[in-house]
Amino acid sequence: MSSPPDSPGPEVPGPSGLTMAMTLRDFARGPIPMIEGLQARFGDVSRFRFAGSTMWQFGDPQLIEEVMLRKAGEFVKDKITHELDDLVGQGLLTSEGELWRRQRKLAAPTLQRRHIQAYAEAMVRFTRAMTAEWGEQSDRAFHHDSMELTLRIVVKTLFNLEMAHEIDRIGRAIEDGMDAFHERVHTMWRFIKDYVDPPLQPVHNRAVETLDDVIGELIRERQRDQSPGDDLLLRLIQARDDEGHAMSDRQLRDEALTIFLAGHETTALAITYALYLLANHPGAQQRVHDELDLRGGDLGANAANDLPYLKAVAQEALRLYPPAWIVGREALVDVEVGPWRVEKGDQVIIPTFVVHRNERFFEDPLRFAPSRWLDGLEKRLPRFAYFPFGGGPRVCIGNHFAMMELVLVLATILGEYRVEDLSESAVELDPSVTLRPKGEVPLRFVRRA
Repeated sequence: MSSPPDSPGPEVPGPSGLTMAMTLRDFARGPIPMIEGLQARFGDVSRFRFAGSTMWQFGDPQLIEEVMLRKAGEFVKDKITHELDDLVGQGLLTSEGELWRRQRKLAAPTLQRRHIQAYAEAMVRFTRAMTAEWGEQSDRAFHHDSMELTLRIVVKTLFNLEMAHEIDRIGRAIEDGMDAFHERVHTMWRFIKDYVDPPLQPVHNRAVETLDDVIGELIRERQRDQSPGDDLLLRLIQARDDEGHAMSDRQLRDEALTIFLAGHETTALAITYALYLLANHPGAQQRVHDELDLRGGDLGANAANDLPYLKAVAQEALRLYPPAWIVGREALVDVEVGPWRVEKGDQVIIPTFVVHRNERFFEDPLRFAPSRWLDGLEKRLPRFAYFPFGGGPRVCIGNHFAMMELVLVLATILGEYRVEDLSESAVELDPSVTLRPKGEVPLRFVRRA
């Protein structure tokens, strides 16, 4: 790691000498200490050399808006994101250019509000099936429970399956693939992986083979049997572009896997962190219980609008622990961002986790305060001060699905149970593609009187 050559524009802050050593020390501790350290030492803009690339970190919403929205066409996904290509292929997460534009136009309608409302019943039903096993009191390794729950939900909504052995295999394969990704980009193997295969490379290869086999067969079965249904896979199969062409089998595989990945772990994390926060803030939890008791009745697709405080809890959990904790871009051409010149090939870090905790935008930013969202805060914030689902043309197309699922699952659990934290210390983070907890999140669920 070293300071890059000067470029036109104002002098760019960045680590050198002692601060370079401090940044290296931070990286050894993990990527979050690194991005927090850069923000603390240099502010909203920093530039440095790392792993053979010139890196920029932008923490100012106006600069982020330039990269993600106003000049989005001058950037592509960064090198780290494209490390996922071998696993998820060329779905919406990783594809670029004309392919991405075509696929987004085909896939986006499948997740519009009018389509996803049909999934509310399955979300509530699977959550009730989970809590039915808890009895009067149950101590849970809850992140595991949450992952299993969202797996069942995404399997139902994507493939119209209640559960199957093949789907268990997909879940394990994705987990193996994510572990291998973490090894390649967030450990010292990042610096030598081009010369020596990391230890988990064979695990990664087996995961790709499994995903190709299982998802490929599910696609072929649905192509043979196109009986009416609400599943996303059928909508993807039946989608046509402006010339009347359907997706290829490979593209169906990549988009199905991308939806599977995005709709599984990210939502599970949001549910886990929201319950962890409520367990540590009994006043906020009681307010949720009161709101649920006052509303009563069955929960439906409009739960987020019917339960404003619970929606605020979800928003606050996504602020403090955004599952998509970082955004990466690479400059396609030399481009001006603010007064600075970002050169072709430069890598850009947009640290969502850090921006969401900036005191310029959020009073007492480390405090869990759902009520901050009840007075129109989101409309007053700069556009990219709060962006848990990304933004610009590459905003997550499943954001409405995810928020509906998050609120419905929380409402179903908290309508029946009070939650307590069993951990002896604050949750530790283990960021990879998503903002995972390090180890389990032990929670106790006690049936409400």
